[in-house]
Amino acid sequence: MILPAHPKPYPDELFTSWLIRLAHANALKVQTFYHLLFPDYEIWNRDIDRHAPDWLIHALAEKTGCPIAQIHETTLDSLKGKLFEYNRIFSQLAWISSLKANHRKRDNNAIAYCPKCFAEDQESYFRKSWRVALHTFCPKHLTMLHDCCLECGAYIAFHRQELGRPNLHHFTALKYCWHCQYDLSQSPSESVVFTNDKIGQQWQTWLNQIADPHYHFRQPEIDWLKILHHFVVIATSQRLAPNLYAYLCNQIQQQPLNLDRSKRLIWESRSLAERHSTIHACLWLLQDYPNNLIQAWQDKAVRYNHLLKDFRDCPDSFREIVSQMNRNVHKELYMSSNSQ
Repeated sequence: MILPAHPKPYPDELFTSWLIRLAHANALKVQTFYHLLFPDYEIWNRDIDRHAPDWLIHALAEKTGCPIAQIHETTLDSLKGKLFEYNRIFSQLAWISSLKANHRKRDNNAIAYCPKCFAEDQESYFRKSWRVALHTFCPKHLTMLHDCCLECGAYIAFHRQELGRPNLHHFTALKYCWHCQYDLSQSPSESVVFTNDKIGQQWQTWLNQIADPHYHFRQPEIDWLKILHHFVVIATSQRLAPNLYAYLCNQIQQQPLNLDRSKRLIWESRSLAERHSTIHACLWLLQDYPNNLIQAWQDKAVRYNHLLKDFRDCPDSFREIVSQMNRNVHKELYMSSNSQ
């Protein structure tokens, strides 16, 4: 049976964003709506953008008339083959902002937004791309994203707009802060600045390709993103290459941030500002590749064995380049580095 109101997902819309719009379109609160539809299931106690059960996708397809493939495209699982190879339940996904989900509570800044995108929306909605940790700026407006409400400082949790409002009958648009009701589309926008045009162009291209459901990544592109992800992990590691980040910032003349290295922290859990700064810096290593990488090694900013540390899905081409830095195997390259 088709629901009375059954809006379809917008381009690049996030699964939970669509779920909330669907409930509100049928004049019901989110919890009430989904309890009526699925009384035997609790769907909000997990990161369902990442792990949307097949039964839920199929049931929603039947009740909305929306194709299964279109619904799946709203989930983070649709990025499999672009940003990660496997979507395991208990493992961190590369490039996906880590959402600490526990009984509908969120206590970190995993969800970002672009004020200008909200301002242009006829009906505001959250983009799937805004859950991608690589996505720190808007490739359309070339402005930085925000990962909190600039009015009250609360993290973004659009699914909690009804919290503590038992008599709510008029649903506010998703662009309003759940905590203070500030209109996020009115947040100040800061233009993104790149110290190197090639870095900016490459980054912008990747973001557009990730958001394009019809674009299929070729293996070299997948490998580039794997390598870049490994670089940002090394550069922010608690124990590996402690001088690499500062070295890279110096190469691109970027002011380094004071990264928190006091505890082990998944890179995807870092703030948007930290993620943006480390990506920007590490992209220098992929310019004039592999010469800049070799230069960083020659300048002792990173050791060759750290470049392979915990790199489980390391591309063969990268492994071959790093193997040349082993002074016991390639003495010529090692001697040339010492002579400089």
